[in-house]
Amino acid sequence: MAIKMITTDIDGTLLTNTKKITTHTKKALQMARQQGVYVVLCSGRPLVGMQEYLTELGFYRADDYAITFNGGQVQRVTETTPLFSKMLTTEDFVKLDQLSHQLGVRGQAVTPDGNIYVTTPDVSPVSVMDSYFTKMPLHVRENAQAAGVFDLAKYMWADEASILTSAISKLPADIQESYYCVHSEEWFFEFMHPRATKGNTMLELAAKLGIKPAEVMAVGDQNNDLTMIKAAGLGVAMGNANPLVKENAQVVTADNEHEGLATAVEKYVLN
Repeated sequence: MAIKMITTDIDGTLLTNTKKITTHTKKALQMARQQGVYVVLCSGRPLVGMQEYLTELGFYRADDYAITFNGGQVQRVTETTPLFSKMLTTEDFVKLDQLSHQLGVRGQAVTPDGNIYVTTPDVSPVSVMDSYFTKMPLHVRENAQAAGVFDLAKYMWADEASILTSAISKLPADIQESYYCVHSEEWFFEFMHPRATKGNTMLELAAKLGIKPAEVMAVGDQNNDLTMIKAAGLGVAMGNANPLVKENAQVVTADNEHEGLATAVEKYVLN
């Protein structure tokens, strides 16, 4: 069955390690789009953190879409109001932030309008890095209540890998049952609405566009890409993907330094 929608992760998939889109990858995706295939960037980033790449690719029309916040929202790239949205509440912020302090791990709340809130003066360098790369302003508040936040796209632990590993081992069962929890990067562990996964949201968007799951190709490299790789008709793991992602993908392409995304698009979409 022909592929009608490509859903691609950004970091470690679309981008090289220096956060660039290669000319080869850009041309392959643009050719797919010219042939009527939807190309949907899907990331933990907010829309503002995707805009430079959408602009570079030329995917900035009314019929171009992006999946943001790891599936928390779907947006037309020309609009700020989401088509679908699965958010957390201020009560979730308070609960998860208190847990972070109890477990000794630094956390951050990310709001739908693209702001990061932390509640410790000892700001994690990971939060600073995240703010820089995603273009989200970083705010320090005394506590979760003082942030004045009414809804969240997600709450994240953002800290050293060893600290995350220790905190994850102590994660209460009721928290794991109440949220979609995923170790998305070495230094990130994320808490989201239980239905806010890349896979669920990808299928919702595909259905809206009249596209069957079998007509979707999903490409990624980390655990937060697993749900879309499993749900797509063709799940593709990057060569730099972790072992679990490769195990659950139907095919493995080259890594992000060797244009694995372009290779997959040419082989399975443009052939």
